Amino acid sequence: MVAASNPTCLAWSARCFTARAHDLPKDDCQFRCLDYPDGLLLSTREDEAFLVLNGIQTQSARTLNLLAELDDLVQLGVDVLRINPQSRHTEAIIETFHDALRDPAMAVRAAAKLDGYMPVGPCNGYWHGDAGMLVQPP
Repeated sequence: MVAASNPTCLAWSARCFTARAHDLPKDDCQFRCLDYPDGLLLSTREDEAFLVLNGIQTQSARTLNLLAELDDLVQLGVDVLRINPQSRHTEAIIETFHDALRDPAMAVRAAAKLDGYMPVGPCNGYWHGDAGMLVQPP
């Protein structure tokens, strides 16, 4: 079983949404995705971060972070944690996960430390049976 620390992929498309946002065809996109190393952020009319367009993926704007749920993950038999690289802070994120895995009692504090490394912020609602964009305490 795998647990994640990454934006949740909500949809895949044959069409590159980053190219489309710039009115470019997929086969002549001019690599506009390079302008958005963590994806192109979309907000609601209320100016709330909602989605990230990352090439052919539509992702959640918030980063799914289950590190605070480490005890539950271990009890469920999770033996792999997935960390998606970001344009910044990936090494610090890996170190934080590593520290929490060495000392599971530190997992909740380590999860809070990760909040500052996330482009928009954390979420864990799906884990708790709520809307995915919500943050529930461990």
